[in-house]
Amino acid sequence: MKTTQDNMLNVMYGNHRILIDKLIEYDYNGDMAVAKKMCHVIRYGYDDEANDETTCETATHMIFNISPYTSLMDMDIMVKVWIDCGCPSDNGRKWTKVSLQEWA
Repeated sequence: MKTTQDNMLNVMYGNHRILIDKLIEYDYNGDMAVAKKMCHVIRYGYDDEANDETTCETATHMIFNISPYTSLMDMDIMVKVWIDCGCPSDNGRKWTKVSLQEWA
């Protein structure tokens, strides 16, 4: 099976980069079988434990665990709320509008 990946959104939000990719899986005949999205967040910060007088910029890669079938607009809004909440752990479940609202 073939899979393609295209970037749909690449924006900075505060000190976070939000990347939303569209994944398309094709069946063995070359026909599109399923399309879904994945949301990555990269948090940029500074390493306070640098050994010299300068500070080193660090990047932390995270996955925003949400249904891959969420609309792009909802995913964009929800990931920004998640970032504003401090990128809390999902505890093995997918975030929903309701669970984010409860957390906030």
